[in-house]
Amino acid sequence: MSRSRLTRWSAASVAAAALLVLAGCGGSSAGDAAAPATSDADRAACVDAANQFLTHWNTLPTTLPASPPARYANVTVPVPPGKKIAYLAQGYPADKTVSEAVAAAVAKVGWTSQTYIYDSTVPDLQAKFQTAIEAKPDYIGLSGFPAAAIQKQIDAAKEAGIGVILASVTDHPTGPTGLAATVNGTDTAQLIGRIHANKVLSDSGCNAKVALFTMDYPILKVTDDAFRTAISEKCPDCTVKITALQPQDLGTPRVAAQMVAQLESDPSIKYAYTEIGNIANGLAQAVKTAGLEDVRIFGEVPDEASYAALRNRTNAWWVDQSSLTQGYEITDAAIRIATTGQPQADIGGYPLALLTPENVPGGTGIPTIPTNLLDLYAATWRPSS
Repeated sequence: MSRSRLTRWSAASVAAAALLVLAGCGGSSAGDAAAPATSDADRAACVDAANQFLTHWNTLPTTLPASPPARYANVTVPVPPGKKIAYLAQGYPADKTVSEAVAAAVAKVGWTSQTYIYDSTVPDLQAKFQTAIEAKPDYIGLSGFPAAAIQKQIDAAKEAGIGVILASVTDHPTGPTGLAATVNGTDTAQLIGRIHANKVLSDSGCNAKVALFTMDYPILKVTDDAFRTAISEKCPDCTVKITALQPQDLGTPRVAAQMVAQLESDPSIKYAYTEIGNIANGLAQAVKTAGLEDVRIFGEVPDEASYAALRNRTNAWWVDQSSLTQGYEITDAAIRIATTGQPQADIGGYPLALLTPENVPGGTGIPTIPTNLLDLYAATWRPSS
């Protein structure tokens, strides 16, 4: 569930998140180039290029991404029995969903899992990490915090023969114990930023003002930077204003109030990029209550409320960077370490889907896309014949 941006991690650094106002930046991304949208003709060309980029994302996937580049080839030896994964979960719902997905995935191979909840601060993460080490699991997983925040604990895990799996980070693994795997990393974060940028450009006719609401995690900076770069390259008249929120505030009225205040400060902003679903909770109603018209809400890592908001058309779109998938990915990495003895670097290919009110699956709760996603993963955990 991995997105201002500080590289030193402490409770104080999270609490010090501040408002950043940005109007695009330089840089380029292969395959995303389009003429700057400074005239009607340029805007038309910009929209055409954005729509072409989105063609791949207009149909929901029915399989895992191809391997290579993804790492979903079948394992070549039986999965060793009896392993255990400890997952360190923050208190907000998306991360708890990751832990539930780990539990469901390990059951497919006869493993077990244990969840430890921490309060989103580094000191409590470090304390819970040490508690997990003392329980002697085979692997420890967590999302969002970089290795630099917990290096002492990673070193202790290595000493104990435990593999650490980090999700939604920019780090790289160093061996089969210690920092042993990374999943849902830099390549995926950049791709999500470009998907959102092209969707905004297409939806707005390459004429958009965006409020981006994010949190202080390095992986989210990667997505934010990719989004701003793609927007500014194609639409120099577009603007992106970034507000960093505190993870501890998720699920409280403070988040929606801060977002509404930003949108009220410039009623010409019609796009609210809310990063993860837990940030967006309550925003649609708060925007309506504030009398703001036609604000388009979108993001990634949708939760149950995000899917409901697509179904009732109060949200515009979501990239299905699912918390469930993140749990499956952590388990997948652990299984591949166990069957190869090798660290598992993130190489992209994370399963994604672009969800809109037109294609969102029906029902309630959080669907998996494809619907049999866990079974698709489990099929790769059986040895090739």
